[in-house]
Amino acid sequence: MLRPLTVANSMETSPGAIADTRFFSPTLQLAASSALIEALIFFSAFYVVYYYSVAREARRVARGGEDAKALEANALAGGPALVDADAQVRWQRVFNTSVSQALVVVSAVVALGLLVYLVLSSGGIQAYTTGLANRSDFLSGKSFIGLSYIPVQIAIVYNVLARRQKGLEAWNWVNLVAVLVLVVCAGSAGGRGPLIIGVFLPFLILKQIGPKPFRFRSIALIGGITAVVAMVYSIVIRESTFDNGRSLDRLTQDPLGVLLDRLTSGIETRPFDVLIRLNEVAAVPDFVYQWGATYAAVPAWFIPRGLWADKPFGGGNTWFTSTYVPRFYGVNRVETSLSAIGEAFSNFGIPGVVAVGALLGLVASLFIRARMRRRGLLGAAIAVVVTPYLFSLIRGDAYQGMSTSIASLVILVVFFWIASTRKQVTGPLSAPVPVVDENASAAERERALVGAGVGTGSGTGFGPGSGSGPADEARPAIGNGRAFPAGRPAVTWTPER
Repeated sequence: MLRPLTVANSMETSPGAIADTRFFSPTLQLAASSALIEALIFFSAFYVVYYYSVAREARRVARGGEDAKALEANALAGGPALVDADAQVRWQRVFNTSVSQALVVVSAVVALGLLVYLVLSSGGIQAYTTGLANRSDFLSGKSFIGLSYIPVQIAIVYNVLARRQKGLEAWNWVNLVAVLVLVVCAGSAGGRGPLIIGVFLPFLILKQIGPKPFRFRSIALIGGITAVVAMVYSIVIRESTFDNGRSLDRLTQDPLGVLLDRLTSGIETRPFDVLIRLNEVAAVPDFVYQWGATYAAVPAWFIPRGLWADKPFGGGNTWFTSTYVPRFYGVNRVETSLSAIGEAFSNFGIPGVVAVGALLGLVASLFIRARMRRRGLLGAAIAVVVTPYLFSLIRGDAYQGMSTSIASLVILVVFFWIASTRKQVTGPLSAPVPVVDENASAAERERALVGAGVGTGSGTGFGPGSGSGPADEARPAIGNGRAFPAGRPAVTWTPER
């Protein structure tokens, strides 16, 4: 709500740069009211669907409502791919930590090499840094190289989860060096998004699902530091180029004042100003809805411009900026953020806002439900890597957010199949026994759900007394962390979670 308050107080709004600032006239005030209503509708639909889906799954888990067949069907990530009822032979995909570590090394080396090539082909470090201010035009035809940080991120996530699963040191020197490479490559992509979506959020999630999650104070501190880094990055890389260094001079002279002003003014939530402009033009009788055209442009993202010279330059952001903020778009094709709300409204009006909000709420709930159903290594990695893209989808447009999400999913699946092998496991098939006693503790319900039995002390790591059994005791084939029948789960689960 900081941005609406700032606009109302300053009586100025700008969907682009300072040069696009306009007086907050009665017409724009009416458009701002419509924008607030659309935002309320969008997030209401999002949270209603999200909380309903999560609450429904929580009730199922509390009742012990997943039988052996359901758990087997959910074990796509490293679980039983095939069960012979007579011979009791199980086929499982077992993740190899040596291969996952090799993927980390190869991905980091390739990403670093591509970054060096990109910098040298651009004329050196100074020319490359200056050109990033207009990265849409500067990296045209080479933007895929700037995404080389994504395989590094995914390889690190897999390696940490797999090593954590097997009881090895998760953050060994290979992963730590790869993180440095990841930060350099993501920071060189030209935007704050790669740093936030590709580094900060996924590794925060990775930490939170581990054995020692951060407390709220630590999360708030890390989030504050990340916000400061993102704001400084924006000023140094982009804004100082557009205003001939004036913003950088102000930051140097009064860093605390500049950063506090940006935080309290809501300038980082500029999509609200875009919604004001969109509702202003939508009130004109000749406004034409896009009817899905901006979403239909998403597949074009995957085709290199060298193969399709006339492919669209973008989706919703490009359409809006070039049409309604042409001065800002200019010859360098600088885009502003339309947001998921604006893109949905510009395509299908209010019904589109409701539908897209509900759809994103459903997608968000799938990750939580997957964790509640105790997915395996692939499911955990998908939750860590893809969840942050929801922020990109909500703030930006489908052309960028959806396409990078799909690309990440493809790499996740490919890396999983490279680093895992299909092995045959024999032995009795043990199905989980639901807790009959409705007054049983949360720990007992959790242990019964995963097939460990109540009070068995099988060393699963859940609840009190869980370590009383032998560490290498055989685990049930279903509901046990999937990829490693005799190991620990890839994600640490506690009753509090």
